[in-house]
Amino acid sequence: MKLKEKKQTMKTKFQLISNIIGYAVFSFIFIMVLIVSIQSISGGTPNFFGYVYYYIQTNSMDGDYEDSFSAKTVVISKLINEEDCYSLKVGDIITFEPHDASLPSYVTTETHRIIDIDYEDKTIITQGDNKLTNKIPDKQISFSQVKSKFIKKSPTLTWLYTVLRSFWGFFLLIFLPLSVLIGVNIFTQINAYKKRKATDEVVEDNQNKLEEEKKALEEQAIKEYLESLNKDKEIK
Repeated sequence: MKLKEKKQTMKTKFQLISNIIGYAVFSFIFIMVLIVSIQSISGGTPNFFGYVYYYIQTNSMDGDYEDSFSAKTVVISKLINEEDCYSLKVGDIITFEPHDASLPSYVTTETHRIIDIDYEDKTIITQGDNKLTNKIPDKQISFSQVKSKFIKKSPTLTWLYTVLRSFWGFFLLIFLPLSVLIGVNIFTQINAYKKRKATDEVVEDNQNKLEEEKKALEEQAIKEYLESLNKDKEIK
């Protein structure tokens, strides 16, 4: 009996831990999606505690530097304001709004390396590391056009983003785990409901039996009392 109770306790603890982890993961994903959605709707750059990630779509930064990167790479950058630009220096990589009429309309930001900076005029000149596609420097920009400063390349996010962009990647990493989590929770809730219902039925049956026994005892007591009264009358 003790072994059975121990197994039941372990099973309950496992279910509790699984539920906590599941709800924590689901809540985190929901909150992150909500934050990104609100920021996107409000016109801001979606970020997590001041850090943003960019999925690089061209090879303009595919160069010989250690921090150069090619297309289809996810990079992490830190959001900065105009005041922060005074700490930038030649060699830093920044993401900025080009405001260049010669660029396609879908190009809203560019990520290039600083090759010259003027702190008095608050202007920056950048250029991509790939000298085959970026033979000349970019047009001069102002501090106000700078959005963020490059921090690092992220192989993990690059792999994850690449996988999630595919049907099977999304299915295996997002849809299937969430479906299993929801299914397990539904199954757990159904089992818990059945157990509660069975317990309630047992309790109700026991209460009914107690009521019946109580009623029978009362009837028996009344019967014995009446019989004792009749005997007393006969004796008299």
